Amino acid sequence: MIWIGRKREREMLKLSKLHFNKVMELTKTFKEYIALYSDCRPEEYSSKYQLIFKLEREADEEKEKILSEVSRGPFHPIDREDIIGLVLAIDDIAADLKSASRKLLYTDSRNVPEPVRRKLNGLANLMMEIVERLEDALSALIDGSKDALGLADLVERKEEIDEFRHDLISDVLIWGGSSGKLSDVLMVKEAVESIENASDRAEDVADLIRRITITRTL
Repeated sequence: MIWIGRKREREMLKLSKLHFNKVMELTKTFKEYIALYSDCRPEEYSSKYQLIFKLEREADEEKEKILSEVSRGPFHPIDREDIIGLVLAIDDIAADLKSASRKLLYTDSRNVPEPVRRKLNGLANLMMEIVERLEDALSALIDGSKDALGLADLVERKEEIDEFRHDLISDVLIWGGSSGKLSDVLMVKEAVESIENASDRAEDVADLIRRITITRTL
């Protein structure tokens, strides 16, 4: 039964990679979206949002398939809990990035100061790096590589993302003190918080990869 349970776990992890691939594609699209936003190209970033929306829906469909599969057949309760937690945390990355892009869509980037737009771009680039590291860790876990634990450690959020966030929020507040565009200020601030939430969820995924890796060795 333990062997069958582990076999099911491997099958579910492979399915989770298909789900993750959608989230990775969405993250890349989000990075492109922010670059267009930073360049003040509203028609183009509005169009890019439609792709983000589509990818998030496709990721959600993949998530539902996995949750349905996990509910069937032999599965150790702890393994089932870990797989579900992993899939939900990965899905939250997509949801938070879609939320950030939607909030920015309510603003006109031409009203946003250049330093704020530039730092938003930097934040999106750092988010992309985090998800790329997460992909390496997840692939190692699926392959049964001993490197999974070390790669998961590398996912830990860089100090730069905290610095970017603090500097960015500072710039947003300064802008808010002199701008009559209060709605734009609030939406940009909330978008930054959504990106921060996405990076937190990436760390949650890394923690679950560590947990599953350690459990396998026990």
